[in-house]
Amino acid sequence: MKYLIAILLILFASYADIFFFRIGVVPFQPSSFFIPLFLGVCIVKYPVLDYIDLFKSHSFIVFTVILFFSIIYAAISKVDSALIITNISLNAITLLMYIFAVHFFRTEDKWLVFLVIFCAFTTLAGSVWYDFFIGLPKYNLQLAEAVRKGGFGENPNQAASGIKFLALGVLVFLYKFKTKRIVFISAMVISVFLTFSRSGIISVILILIFGTANSWNKNFKITTPILIKSLFKMAILFTGLYLGLILFAGVIKDNFPAFTRGAAGERLDLLLGKSDGSVIAEDVGSGGGRGDLLLMYFDKFKENPLGYGTGYTADQRFVPLNTHNYYLFLAINYGFLALIIYIVYLWRGLKLSLKEDQFYYLIFLALLVFEGLISHSIYYERSLLISLAFFDSLLYNKNSKTRSQLSMSK
Repeated sequence: MKYLIAILLILFASYADIFFFRIGVVPFQPSSFFIPLFLGVCIVKYPVLDYIDLFKSHSFIVFTVILFFSIIYAAISKVDSALIITNISLNAITLLMYIFAVHFFRTEDKWLVFLVIFCAFTTLAGSVWYDFFIGLPKYNLQLAEAVRKGGFGENPNQAASGIKFLALGVLVFLYKFKTKRIVFISAMVISVFLTFSRSGIISVILILIFGTANSWNKNFKITTPILIKSLFKMAILFTGLYLGLILFAGVIKDNFPAFTRGAAGERLDLLLGKSDGSVIAEDVGSGGGRGDLLLMYFDKFKENPLGYGTGYTADQRFVPLNTHNYYLFLAINYGFLALIIYIVYLWRGLKLSLKEDQFYYLIFLALLVFEGLISHSIYYERSLLISLAFFDSLLYNKNSKTRSQLSMSK
């Protein structure tokens, strides 16, 4: 049964289950087949009492609180009942998938855990490569006309998000293998770059900065000599990265004419220094950019800091687009108290990473903080949720065999 759970986690983390349903390979929606199958197999596989200690985990607590808020705030919400039910259902599914995924990662053999994370990364990144150079089947007009490619992730930003979080999980296992790590990092950088996601590229840079500063060690090893040495490495690394991206951008522009138009062409021109526009041109002034949404929703928050009710930001009768910001998503729908609780959750994660000596968890947390600034649906995106479950399993490891393996690898 553990292998079935592993396969399902790979499908979820790579968005392959959704893609196969979209193109008709699988006749059932994931929410009515794959997800219930995953939950059912986990219930049968693992005794219920084994989960009790996870009920005290900081992520389980915050997911429970958000579910509670979504139920309570449904009473004051003015949106359609279908949106309310959808939001509550998504929060409940998120909670259940998280708890079962954490338990899988903390109890199963290290090689199987690595295989799940690596295969999920390979599947999602491979789909982006295939989509870019060959082209995946298009099942709607928007995707057919899109220049930027998202592979199984559909949305390029969502694909880039999944790739970077899964890649960070793989790097946890590769910190002792320099050559393999360099090859893998190269694959990660190119895969994210193919999506033309600005947030994805910024996140990759954050991974490189943090990883290099700590010599890619799993535990906290930053000292003054190491930091000085790492700064020198960073200078070389980013010079090579920038030159490589410029070269790759030039190759794309010369060989793929379609990528010279629209947002993709503008981003290539920005990278090559040939654009008259700015990095934030798409975000502020267009009316629907992230900067415009930030200002609009911040004004709404000031008008009613207690929250507008479950599903408010998803109802186009009241707002044109969702927040594209998780902090505002919580504040607008559930009020300032939900936002404060989430900030405390992030602070708790920081303290746990220091207490448990898990440097990669600190990197993950930095990416999570940044992701909250650019997406409102971060925990509904299964790739991030499963990555969170993996990193939390490093903090809440229960299996003695796995614990001894991790100790031996330090």
